[in-house]
Amino acid sequence: MTHWKFAALWLGMVACVQAHATPPTRTPIATIPIDPAKEVDRVEATRVDFLPGQIMPMHKHTVPVICFVTAGSFLVKIGDGRERPARVGDVTYEPANTVVNYFQNASATAPGQLMCALLANKRDTVLNVMLDHPRAH
Repeated sequence: MTHWKFAALWLGMVACVQAHATPPTRTPIATIPIDPAKEVDRVEATRVDFLPGQIMPMHKHTVPVICFVTAGSFLVKIGDGRERPARVGDVTYEPANTVVNYFQNASATAPGQLMCALLANKRDTVLNVMLDHPRAH
């Protein structure tokens, strides 16, 4: 009987080690061409926290920006594109020098959050340019 207990314990340990040896699943969520191409020697990461219903004012960036929605949902209008929703797990792309008309937290009761990566190089000193004040859309 002792041998069976040892065998069961050993099999359990092997299964545990194998579970940890398997790498996490990688799921591609976006491939974003940077056009025009840009030399990047640093990435500035920013967390943007929105209050319920809050709107990011009209602005643009001098560098390409990629944002990941990490909490909440948003209504987004970038450049001449149509308004679109952006939900948790979605990715948005703000091309350099393109007006971001608005990024609005779609919820009147819950906060929202973005994690953004600004793709810059040593010549880029001013990355954000505010163009307007918050407004209801």
